[in-house]
Amino acid sequence: MSAPDGTPDRADDDTPDPAAGFPAVTRRTALAVGVPTVAALVGLTALTAPRPARLGEPTGDETLTSAIAGQLDGHRHVAIAYLDGSGQTRFCGFGADESTEFEIGSATKTFTGALMAEGIARGEVTAETTVEEILGDEAADSAIADVTLAELATHTSGMPRLGGATLGASLAGTFLRKDPYAGRDADQVIADALATTPSGRGEYAYSNIGAALEGQLLARAAGTGYGSLLAERVLDPLGLAGTYLPLTEAGMREGAPRGHTATGLGSAAWTLDGSAPAGGLRSTAADLAVYLQGTLDGSAPGADAATEVLFEGSATSRNGMNWFHQDVGDGVWVTFHNGQTGGFASFLGFVPETGRGIVLLTDTARSIDTLGVRILTGEVAL
Repeated sequence: MSAPDGTPDRADDDTPDPAAGFPAVTRRTALAVGVPTVAALVGLTALTAPRPARLGEPTGDETLTSAIAGQLDGHRHVAIAYLDGSGQTRFCGFGADESTEFEIGSATKTFTGALMAEGIARGEVTAETTVEEILGDEAADSAIADVTLAELATHTSGMPRLGGATLGASLAGTFLRKDPYAGRDADQVIADALATTPSGRGEYAYSNIGAALEGQLLARAAGTGYGSLLAERVLDPLGLAGTYLPLTEAGMREGAPRGHTATGLGSAAWTLDGSAPAGGLRSTAADLAVYLQGTLDGSAPGADAATEVLFEGSATSRNGMNWFHQDVGDGVWVTFHNGQTGGFASFLGFVPETGRGIVLLTDTARSIDTLGVRILTGEVAL
C-alpha cells in the first residue's frame, strides 16, 4: 500500500485515479528511537535499501515488445495481452509470457462484479438487496444494515477503506512486507464490516472492506463460499485454468512467483483470506485476455457488470459493478480496473467503441496504469 490505509497514488493526469485499490508498498524507512549501535543502523539500511530493477528479456510479439519496452522503467517481469479490436489477441512479455502467474490485486473486484451480475440474472439478489436482507439478524444492529449491493459495488456505501482489524495489520505489513489481510477468514471479515460506521454515504470513496463484504454476501446468498462460487460461475465456464484464489499461503500453487516492492525488495504473497473478493486472485495474461474479450463482447458470465452503470460520479466518471468508466480525453471512454499488492501491479481495460483491450501484469508494485491508458487511446501505437 502506498500509505498504511491503502491511499492510491496518482502518477499523472493520464492515470485512472479511482481504482488503485491495493497500491504498492512504498518503503518509508523510519528508524525507531534508541537503535543501540551503528552496526544495527547499517544492518537495517542494508535490508531496506532500494534494489535496482532490470527488465527481463523480451518474449512473444516483437512489434509489441519494441513499442512497450521503453515504457517499463523500474519493472522486472511483465506479461502483456493486447486485444487489437479485430478479434485477435497478441501476447508479449519481458522475462515472462502469457502463462506466467501474477497477483492481480484489485482487478479481482471485476470478478466479484461478474458474480453480482450473475446473482442478479439468477434471481438470487438485486442491485438494491441490502446487507440485512442477506445476513438477517446477524446484521440487525449494524450501522450498515441497509447498505445495498449497488453501493458496495460502486464504493458509495460510506464504508471506510479498511476495517479496524486490517488497518492495524497494514501498519506492520507495510514495514515488514507481509500480507496485511492474512489471518481473517470470511466470517471475521463480515464481522469487521458490520462493525464499521459509514460516513459520506452516497459519495464515491474507495473501500476494500466494502468490496470484500460484497463478495462474501454474494456467496452467502448463493449458499456457498466465495472461492467455490467464483470457480463455478466464472472461472470454470471460461476455462481459466491459470486463475485461482489461494486464500492462504497453503493454497499457493507449487512454484508460484513472488513479487517486489516499488524499490525492488522481495514481498510476501498477498492471498487476503476472507478479503479475497477485493483482491486475492492470481492469474495469467492468457486467462485475462479470454476474460477481457468475453467481458467486452458480452459472452463472459456476468459481463453486464462492466456495462450497466450504477453510479454517475461526474460528466467524465461512472461506475458499473466493480468496473470504472472514465473519459480519458477527447470523449474516449475507457472501462477498466487496476490493482496493486505488496509485490505486483495490474491493469485491465478496454474501449467499447473500438474493441481495443489491454492486460498488463508486472511483478513489481509500481503502477502501470498510464501505459494502459496510452495503449488504449493509441498514444502508444501497437
